[in-house]
Amino acid sequence: MEQLSQQVAKIAAQLQQEGKEPSLALVKARLGIATMSPALLQAYQAWRNGAVSVQNTSEQTFQPVSEQPSDLQADLARIEAKLDLIIKKLGI
Repeated sequence: MEQLSQQVAKIAAQLQQEGKEPSLALVKARLGIATMSPALLQAYQAWRNGAVSVQNTSEQTFQPVSEQPSDLQADLARIEAKLDLIIKKLGI
């Protein structure tokens, strides 16, 4: 799972550089995975929670969620709650 976690972190960083908000769907699409797997979900959640970052990121700077403006934190909390509901309904 370590390799998948690094891939997820790398893709998320690329999406951020493109000005896009990394989502599970965008990461999954970039990976080219046809079905949702528990390993992918765990890797995405680990990245989202800040447990995984891209190695060799000397030229990149990541802003932890705790340092983001509060309105972004509120938006993120709302999106995470919706994602949790979707995951629960899908039984993943």
